[in-house]
Amino acid sequence: MTTLRDIELLAPASSLEGGLVALSAGADAVYVGAPQYGARSAVGVSLEDIRQLCDAAHSYAARVYVALNTILTDRQLTYAVEMAHQLYEAGADALIIQDLGLLTQELPPIPLHASTQCHNHS
Repeated sequence: MTTLRDIELLAPASSLEGGLVALSAGADAVYVGAPQYGARSAVGVSLEDIRQLCDAAHSYAARVYVALNTILTDRQLTYAVEMAHQLYEAGADALIIQDLGLLTQELPPIPLHASTQCHNHS
């Protein structure tokens, strides 16, 4: 028996402008890099731009996922948790994470998605 599943059109965005274009083209969700601790640090999006993108996405009934997907040092972990709270307050719908050490922290009530950088082989 085949089960039908909802399909989500998820588009990458390296900037506020790119995210807005993806939303206007019908994306159900976009993902962007966090201002810090994203695997593609060269395309990290500012917190203010993420806030604006979330506002726009939510007006389309779309979502914004933010990649916070690097391996963190113990010192960085504290700042990454702070960043997670700021992203939640900005309206992010989920975080894409790699470092599972975040699971032991006091994170905001936001869905977490495993990054493709989470390599599992067994």
